[in-house]
Amino acid sequence: MSFQDPTNIFGQILNVYGDHAGGLWVLGVHGIVRLKEGVVTSHFDLEGIGNGKIIEDSDGSVWVTRGSPKVSDSPLCHIAERGIRCFGKAEGIPIAPLNSILPDGTGGFWLGGQTTLVHWHSGVSETYPIQALKSNFGQTGIAGMARGPDGSFWLGIFAAGPGRGLGRFANGTLQPFVTPGFDGSKLAVSSIVSDRDENLWVSTNGNGIYRIHGNVVEHYGRADGLSSDAVVRLYLDREGILWAATTNGIDSFRDPSVASFTSSEGLGNDVPMGVLASRDGTIWVANRGSLDHISKERVSSIRMKNGLPGNQVTSMLEDRAGNLWIGVDDGLYWFKDGHFRRLPEPNHKPLGLVTGLAEDVDGNVWAECLSSPPKLVRIRNFRVQEQFSSPQVPDGYTLAPDPHGGIWIGTLKGDLALFRHGVVQQFPLVAKRDPISDQIIANADGSVLASSADGLVGVLEGKVRRMTMRNGLGCNVVTSFIQDKEKRWWLFTDCGISVLADSELQRWWANPETVVQTRVYDQFDGVSSGRPRFNSAALSQDVRVWFASGVFLEVVDPSRVLQQALPAETYIESVVVDRKEFPATDNLKLSPHPHDLQIDYTSPTFLIPQRVKFRYRLDGYDRDWHDAGTRRQAFYTDLSPGKYSFRVIAANSDGVWDHTPAQFDFSVTPAYYQTNWFRALCAAAFLALLWAAYQLRMRQLAYQFNMRMEERVSERTRIARELHDTLLQSFQGLLPRFQAAIYKLPDSPVDARETLEAAVDQASQAITEGRDAVQGLRMSTVEKNDLAVAIRTIGEELASAEAKESAPKFEVVVEGTPRNLPPILRDEVYRLAAEALRNAFRHAAARAVEVEIRYDEEFFRLRVRDDGKGMGPEVLRGDGREGHYGLHGMRERAKLVGGKLTIWSEVDGGTEIEIIIPASRAYMKSTRRFWYFGKRSATDIDVKETIERE
Repeated sequence: MSFQDPTNIFGQILNVYGDHAGGLWVLGVHGIVRLKEGVVTSHFDLEGIGNGKIIEDSDGSVWVTRGSPKVSDSPLCHIAERGIRCFGKAEGIPIAPLNSILPDGTGGFWLGGQTTLVHWHSGVSETYPIQALKSNFGQTGIAGMARGPDGSFWLGIFAAGPGRGLGRFANGTLQPFVTPGFDGSKLAVSSIVSDRDENLWVSTNGNGIYRIHGNVVEHYGRADGLSSDAVVRLYLDREGILWAATTNGIDSFRDPSVASFTSSEGLGNDVPMGVLASRDGTIWVANRGSLDHISKERVSSIRMKNGLPGNQVTSMLEDRAGNLWIGVDDGLYWFKDGHFRRLPEPNHKPLGLVTGLAEDVDGNVWAECLSSPPKLVRIRNFRVQEQFSSPQVPDGYTLAPDPHGGIWIGTLKGDLALFRHGVVQQFPLVAKRDPISDQIIANADGSVLASSADGLVGVLEGKVRRMTMRNGLGCNVVTSFIQDKEKRWWLFTDCGISVLADSELQRWWANPETVVQTRVYDQFDGVSSGRPRFNSAALSQDVRVWFASGVFLEVVDPSRVLQQALPAETYIESVVVDRKEFPATDNLKLSPHPHDLQIDYTSPTFLIPQRVKFRYRLDGYDRDWHDAGTRRQAFYTDLSPGKYSFRVIAANSDGVWDHTPAQFDFSVTPAYYQTNWFRALCAAAFLALLWAAYQLRMRQLAYQFNMRMEERVSERTRIARELHDTLLQSFQGLLPRFQAAIYKLPDSPVDARETLEAAVDQASQAITEGRDAVQGLRMSTVEKNDLAVAIRTIGEELASAEAKESAPKFEVVVEGTPRNLPPILRDEVYRLAAEALRNAFRHAAARAVEVEIRYDEEFFRLRVRDDGKGMGPEVLRGDGREGHYGLHGMRERAKLVGGKLTIWSEVDGGTEIEIIIPASRAYMKSTRRFWYFGKRSATDIDVKETIERE
């Protein structure tokens, strides 16, 4: 984040200070400005700041000293929400200007001037002149102050010399700080700061930086990587990082969670292969070519030239009596009072390379020796009592005592074995790689833990299990482990040091599939992973945990690294919508249809930022929080219109989550068709369409109902016509015959009999005609849809019924391409033509009868013509002769099929009957569904009705 100063409200920047609320106070020659998230939140005009200082009070307000030599009054100013107020002589401050300030813890302040130290409280001052600064008027005097752990405080003077430099102020006097090899009066102090570990940091004008802890003094200069030896200011931020502003740049210091001891700190070599913490507080380190020991932070080495009886220390053990056993090269030694005493060897043969040492519950010391062959040795009273080798015991490498008696052996094959009372019980581990266990711990509850290249191995009640990455470890290779006084387990692995609570381990014992919660310290915390050989973990009396990594000697102070760290702060930086960037201001309104939304956020930390993790959630879209890991961006696509709230939290490098999320509220503007009024309009239109469709459907149903009713009425009319044309006419013709027979019966029985026989024949014919008519009602007359063939057939039948000499000539003419007619329409046309042919053959006395069928694109036409005796006008105008319904029936059929019937006739001029039907009704259409409600075409209805009748 950067801030530009276009209006020059700062001028030259003199000092900066970060408050606990995340704001940054900038002291400039033109005044004081407070920034937060790159925005100016406060601005105060205040001149004469010079090399003044700024501190924060417990209520969040700040105090500023004015250090310019031009300031003669009001050198101390208090800035709070209500404004700024400055204090001077009228308020009891007798000196000006002021170069430094330190709260006294009771509401007052210690104020440092050019020559005098002042204690000011509630308007009352006590002055303490610094004798060495009597002639220091017009120059920087007391440059800095810091509180000490014993109630005194440190004073830093911006000049070297007797009575100057660095000293302690207590009981009203300034005492110089002098330790062996260090004299504080020789420093020109520019700034001093004390950190939370009670270290005092001192910056100088030309001699770098000093760190003082007790009487231990460390120096950091340009040769150590400092950008310059001339240091202007020191600043300790909220995360404990020390910042140093030099004349050439800015440097930062922080203590890693894991400290290292190397040859630079005095180790004999940088190949530590084992570590042992003795009960007197000494740390013993097995190194190549030396046995190192650390006591009271001082490192010493025992080499071959001063008593080490070999080149390589191979194992170490402190027994319950306080004796130190050391394996060196191919022998085993007692180390006491600075001298090594070699264990007497049976047959004067070397024991071999001692890789494992352990003391059992009975006080026996056991040694695992790599020799030819490998052997396990029991030692008591500084004498070898027994030796065991294969097949009595498996070839081993590592040893550990069992609290219930016996010794655990880590075998060269990678298995575990318990040797107790001369009996061996083996536990195969089936190791995949590097099978040897470097460390074993047997617990009082009967459980056993062992390191391996395939995780932490556990044996409980004879069952073997492994804790690996699948269970939450950072990696699988575990080289050593130890339990501290708080029952936490510390595991040294290839990817760092993992810490888990004993409760997590117990959960894993109960369920080997459990994922345990661990805290990992890696290279960012100062860990250097390697492959030690034996006993590479130890717990010292001051509860620090030690690991020999094979590269460095690592040490962790659990009380310091596991203390509750400050949670990470989170900020939302910007919003990018479809590649256009917007500031992350609340209530931002986005245009309709944002396709790609990107929200950038961060946590402004310098304490291992690579391990800061984030979680975010978009209220109104997400159901749960997203684990973003270390990613500092959130992405969303195609957000719907509405209001949203984006929240993000962060976990610092120690895994502490900030439960106060950074929040950004915004909304997506709807397009016109996404608004409520448009939805309401669409709903109204839809309802209107439903109503219209409902009305249309009701009309359709009414139409179909009326159509079927009309079909039923038409069918009844057709039945009447059929009965008229067949049965009724035949029986009507029988009446005269029966009457004639009645008249002839008395006088001429023979004639009467002939008449009755003729009547019987006619009745039989009438019955046949009636049967045919009924059959015609049940099926279509034209079964094969060939109208011309059907008409020709009936015409030929009628012609054959006539006497050969009087039978008229009959002909059927077809014009155009024949097309299919709907079944009902086809039958009606056929019956109309049949009625016309019957009239022509029976009543016209014609010499020729012709039927013309024309299939035209626009219409269908059928003509029946004869050259017979014709009909008079009075017959044509009516419905035919009285008592006959032929013409009337033909007109009804023509009307039923939607055709036009025309009859031309005159007496002795023949007759021509024509019916014309439009093509839209005459020809068969393809079966289809209308788009609305599955309505069927008229043809579909006709076909279905015909099938039902058949």
